[in-house]
This record gives sequence, C-alpha cells and structure tokens, in this order.
Amino acid sequence: MKELPIWKIAYRAISDVGCIRKNNEDMAYVAGKLIRDGETEGEIDLTEKRPIVAFAVADGMGGYEGGEVASEIACRSFSSFIKKGLPEEDNDAMDAIKQWAVNANNLVLETGKLRPELKEMGTTFTGMIINKESLWIINIGDSRCYRLRNGILKQLSTDHSERERTGNQNVPSNLIYNFLGNYPQDFFSDISIYEPLVGDCYLFCSDGLSDLVNDESIEDYFFEPDKLVEIAKEAGGRDNITLIIIQIDEPLET
Repeated sequence: MKELPIWKIAYRAISDVGCIRKNNEDMAYVAGKLIRDGETEGEIDLTEKRPIVAFAVADGMGGYEGGEVASEIACRSFSSFIKKGLPEEDNDAMDAIKQWAVNANNLVLETGKLRPELKEMGTTFTGMIINKESLWIINIGDSRCYRLRNGILKQLSTDHSERERTGNQNVPSNLIYNFLGNYPQDFFSDISIYEPLVGDCYLFCSDGLSDLVNDESIEDYFFEPDKLVEIAKEAGGRDNITLIIIQIDEPLET
C-alpha cells in the first residue's frame, strides 16, 4: 500500500549574484540540494518513512573565496546533520540543533585558521526544519525568515546586527555581531519551535533581498520570487540575492 503524506511541502528557491558582485557568496540548502547561481522548485511529501525536510540560506562573508567557503561549509554541515534525523522528543531535538550550531561555528572558525586567505571568513545562517508535528527556525546573523499566515506577513527572525541592537538607523546594515565563524564566547543561535499549520508560507532570504525590498513589496509579491529578485536588482542589486519560498500544503487523509 502506498504511504500517504502527512504534509505536502512546496518550495521555490533562487540564488542570484546580483548586479555588482563578481561572485556569489550566498548558498541555499533546499530539501537536500545545495544551490548557488541557480534555482530549483518542487514538492516534498513528508511521510513516516521520510519524516523530515529542511531549508536554509547562508550569506558568506570574508572576501571572494572566504565567503563562498564559509557558506558552503555551513550548508554541507547542515545537510549531514539533517541526514541523521532528529530525536523524537522536541526538547531533545532542540538540544541537537543547538549542538549542531555550536559544531558548525567551530568548523567554520577552525577551517579559517588553517588557511590565511580564509582567516576572516564567516557566514550567516537562517534555516527551517519540519517534521510531522513541529517546525524549527534557526537564526544566526541577519539573513531573514518571514511567515505569511492568513495574508499577514511577519518577520520571525531577529537581525543580529548592530543597527538592530543599537536602534541607530545610521549604523550600516551589514555590521553583524553574530555569525558562524564567530569566537565561541560570542556565538549564539536563536532557535524557535512552532506548530506547522496548513496554508502557512515561509520566506528565507539573504540581506541582498531584505536590504533593498521593503516588507510591503515582499508581502505583495510573496509568491513571485523572480519579481522579488527583479525589484532588488532594480534597486541596485549591490549584494547577492538568495531566497527560498516554502508552503505547507493540505495533508491527505490517512
């Protein structure tokens, strides 16, 4: 007998170099695939045999090579973690995710120490893990997670930026105080748990989108990712632009 899905997860992802940069330091992790300078879309059925799916955006820092390396390390580390699965109990799963974040931070930091050209590298990381009963949001840095519920857009992540921390809008938006590759004593991860609801939609993006496209436009064109990238480019496209849109669809009757 064919196994019926618990949830149907639809997604669309785009990673674009933008208008100014010569290389793309962003990377997206999309249901098991790594995306840079490309796009993908599809649907995933969550079942008892495949009970977990995950997505993430990482925005690398540290110059041409460093940023690319850091974001890829983060996404590959996350991919390996997801393949192992999560503990069944939410508290145990939360502890496992937090430990992954600590390990990933150390991996980026230690890799940077081994090669002088990677010394200053780091990366943001904002991601989602969904299973049959719970949804986790992981937030490290200033890449964002938005949720669209009943037509209302809400930013779920908090920017770990100096502008957000000080409340001073004159502070450059790209100055962040938390990222993968940070000193262990300064590193932390914001991890929140939610209940998946039918019809909820999520958008994860690097600041190449959120710095140039306001929340009103994100809400208006939420289901048109190509249009969102176009708006960011029309506004200058000064950074790489990466986004993932995820929709939790009606589960089938079991």
